[in-house]
Parts: sequence; structure tokens; C-alpha cells
Amino acid sequence: MEAEGYSVFEWSDPPGRVYAPHAHPEDQSHWVISGAIALEVNGEEYVLRAGDRDYLPAGTIHAARVVGDEPVVYLIGAK
Repeated sequence: MEAEGYSVFEWSDPPGRVYAPHAHPEDQSHWVISGAIALEVNGEEYVLRAGDRDYLPAGTIHAARVVGDEPVVYLIGAK
């Protein structure tokens, strides 16, 4: 991700964590290391699991929730 120009940091969320619809002013990419997180974008839900990665252009309204009984750990890249 850094080679693609992203500033990268690791993040984790506990089971049950929910993020209401929101947007970021920068492009973002999430790369799941363990656990699972569901993203809702434009009325569609996508579940990302270990090894999966997404790309959200700046201004994309999205919501998220942790799926399952274990924490989700992922990398967040922003540029």
C-alpha cells in the first residue's frame, strides 16, 4: 500500500462495532488481516475477510460493522 502512495496504519475493532454512514476527504483502502468487516456502499453490502482489500474514493459514503465474534484487524491506507 505504501508503494501505491498510501499512508498506512493498523486498526482493530471489537465484535459488535458499528460505524454509521460517513465519508472521508481522502481516498482510502482497507486490507483485512484477520476477522471480518462488512461495508455498505450505495445500498450494497460487501464482507471483507482476511486477505481482502477494498478501495473507497474520497467522498464515498459508506457504513461498516464487524462481522462475527472476533475482532477485525486491518490496515487503513489513506492518500
